[in-house]
Amino acid sequence: MGAAKGLTMTKTPPTQQELWNNRTGEKWVAFQPELDVMLANVTTRLMARAAIQPGERVLDIGCGTGQSCALALEQGATVTGVDVSGPMLKLAAKRLGERATLCLADAGQWVADKPFDIALSRFGVMFFDDPVAAMTRIRGNLKPGGRLVFCCWQAMALNDWANVPAQAIADLLDPAPPSDPLTPGPFAFADDERLHLILAAAGYTNIEIVPLTVDIVLTDQGGPDRAARLTAQIGPAAAAMAAWDEARKATAFAHIRDAIAARCNADRVVLSGAIWLVRAQA
Repeated sequence: MGAAKGLTMTKTPPTQQELWNNRTGEKWVAFQPELDVMLANVTTRLMARAAIQPGERVLDIGCGTGQSCALALEQGATVTGVDVSGPMLKLAAKRLGERATLCLADAGQWVADKPFDIALSRFGVMFFDDPVAAMTRIRGNLKPGGRLVFCCWQAMALNDWANVPAQAIADLLDPAPPSDPLTPGPFAFADDERLHLILAAAGYTNIEIVPLTVDIVLTDQGGPDRAARLTAQIGPAAAAMAAWDEARKATAFAHIRDAIAARCNADRVVLSGAIWLVRAQA
């Protein structure tokens, strides 16, 4: 039976579990080496702020394919990684072997059997439907006085690595109502005042939210062509293009490549990124 006349049928957006166990998670697995390079400068800043000590118990929230787990292990920690993505955890297990404990679960609901010294996350905390409840649960998995250390993106407009490709295909997008900036997603914590309120409501103290500008390396070889291939698969432009036919994708790719080349036509392509580096106590 067809839809009633005069009614608009809307498609229910996929859950985070559905996204990260299908196309999105599979893309992050396929591009793991490129993404480790892309986010290396962020990872370095995050690990320095975490200041992990030998023997500490580390909870890696949204551990993904395991890079931050591996770095915590190198610093002598005992590491547990939690992620909703089966494909990404499968790759993490290959990279880490039995050196870390990996759990397929929502870190905003998962309950540890023993508290941690530090909860760490590289871009894994912006996807909770109820961020206060999730951050409260994470605090419950920390020792009293334990550390929460994570990074998240500032506004998309401040992140050229995402904004340049997205603006390059803006004229190809279908008309749509403005998106809700508070919807779970990469830029859900762009407002630092809101982020502070979320952490305070979840019971954290000594909250520090530091703005940082970092270089995002879209490719260290291959120039604008290779950089465009990555941004056509990962990030806001890729999400918009996911359901397009091949001809429309080819047009979008050409637009993205030209926009990147206008900014950087060298073999190594670097665009700016803006993050919040956050630390708080349980």
